[in-house]
Amino acid sequence: MMHAAKSATVFVGMLALSMSPSAARDARTATSNSADVRTSGMFATAPLAAQSLLERSPNLGGTWTAEPGVLHFHFLHRFQATGAPARKVLNSPTFLLALGLPHRTSLGVRYATNSLVRTGFPNEWEPFARWQAAVQSSESSGAPVDVLVHAGWNQAAASIDGEVTMARSFGGVRVLGAVRAFSNAWHAGSARGAIAAGLAIPLHEWVAVAGDIATVPGAGDTDPAWSAGIQLRIPYSPHTLSLHASNANSTTLQGASRGINAVLWGFEFTVPFTPRRYFGSRGETAATAPADAGDIAADVTMTDRLLFAPDTVVIRVGSAVRWTNTSVLPHTVTADPDKVVRGANVQLPAGADPFDSGNMDPGAVYVHRFTVPGTYRYVCVPHELAGMIGVVLVQP
Repeated sequence: MMHAAKSATVFVGMLALSMSPSAARDARTATSNSADVRTSGMFATAPLAAQSLLERSPNLGGTWTAEPGVLHFHFLHRFQATGAPARKVLNSPTFLLALGLPHRTSLGVRYATNSLVRTGFPNEWEPFARWQAAVQSSESSGAPVDVLVHAGWNQAAASIDGEVTMARSFGGVRVLGAVRAFSNAWHAGSARGAIAAGLAIPLHEWVAVAGDIATVPGAGDTDPAWSAGIQLRIPYSPHTLSLHASNANSTTLQGASRGINAVLWGFEFTVPFTPRRYFGSRGETAATAPADAGDIAADVTMTDRLLFAPDTVVIRVGSAVRWTNTSVLPHTVTADPDKVVRGANVQLPAGADPFDSGNMDPGAVYVHRFTVPGTYRYVCVPHELAGMIGVVLVQP
């Protein structure tokens, strides 16, 4: 049970770190004149940056790469109960830590503390690099599927391992396929390959069911690896949770390619962490004269549910919007791609200047006048990965 205690300690620590609000600065009523436009994304766009489990099945890594500067921590814990006379619970934790880099790449490592990849060698490390080679797009010049290339070194098997994953979304249904290669499969002295396929079917904005199967072609001495589970998004947070069953002991490339003669029950919890939320200064927005009350065309509140309410407002050009932080958490109103986690969540028209409220303490008010017609998309920086995104439609 020592593994379980250590795993729980790490899990709780990372969860507390990821959920704590960023340090609040002095917030004040301010307004700025700009001609920029940002359009707000749907809630479903943010989880890609957070490596949503709703986009994949339990044993497949999917096609994610972390956004630059975002650190991902995943805690996966599987266990099985032995029969009489021991009636013992065997724990099999796997940890993942990955850092997002430019050009849709990530570097990371998986660590399994009770691996069965190599007999008598329970500590399995897999440092890896990931590159998202293609992103599915509806545009005629875009890719028809997502493509992810994963390369790693399995220290337990002393093997160079690789995987190419392809995935396509049909409506909300996500179909995945993967091809894997191992230079020294399970430390047996020979190269092998594996193929895998998976499916994720959404039932709700926050719920999906998923499953997968992997096999080693031509290997009669190995059982296929499978998994099936319920994938959950934690409402109003950047975290996702998987509750599942599998016969795979770990989720390294080799660990997820060969099953054992037992059913393991478990969960996986994902924690994206943005260091710049906690270290360094975001800078303050210069205050100017507040807008006249008659200029306020719409009011937006910032809530404890990590929402802009309403999330979309329509005003006339030259009018202003007033944001009020009614929650107990600090929030921001940020339409600056250089200050957000995912630049695609912010969009400005030609000639428009970015704007940013800075951190707003509870009760703070921010006013911004819109002088250029168009669609403005903005985010709350501390809660961007939780989907806290808003839209202002400015009509001529």
